[in-house]
Amino acid sequence: MGKTSAEAAGTFLKDPVVRLALITLASLVLALWIARAPTSFTGELPLIGDYVPLKLNAVHFVIFGPLLASLVAGALWFQAARPGQVHSDKLQSGNVGRDAIALLVVFALIVLVSAALSLQYFLTLAPSEMCPTRPHYDFLWTNVPGPTRITHCMSGTEEINMEAPYYFEPQILQSWGHVLWPALTMCLLIGTWRSWRKNRAV
Repeated sequence: MGKTSAEAAGTFLKDPVVRLALITLASLVLALWIARAPTSFTGELPLIGDYVPLKLNAVHFVIFGPLLASLVAGALWFQAARPGQVHSDKLQSGNVGRDAIALLVVFALIVLVSAALSLQYFLTLAPSEMCPTRPHYDFLWTNVPGPTRITHCMSGTEEINMEAPYYFEPQILQSWGHVLWPALTMCLLIGTWRSWRKNRAV
């Protein structure tokens, strides 16, 4: 019984949709951690930092993380809906329900962490002169006159803020993006889950 369960788990984890979903979840958790502990990240990418001169910081993760999550969710749906994704080594029908629930939990966590990362846009970022008055949910209906550099308002982030990007213009669209990206991610992952479950049940 134990061997059968281990084999079933191994087959589940070999699924390309499951693997990409787990990688996405781990990446979002890391991005959220960096957003909340901005001075803990040096800006260099692991393994390739010496070869790719790309300096990232907590602001970049907050700004682009939820958008990238939506793009990956779209890729997951495309992967799950592709014909021929059901292989001869697919799980037996008795395991489909259990694995569908497990994947649904992973997808739910992706949406929650993506939403938490988007929330940091209002909680931790602002123009430097507006940091004392955070959070800034008013960015959803007011525009910051630009061009304005984004500031991470936690203490000890002076060096980070020197390399932070500027707000998009009009900035109100960027603010609404941080509301819409997690919602779009959720919709795409629902479609992914339905397609994945349908193919697994064949």
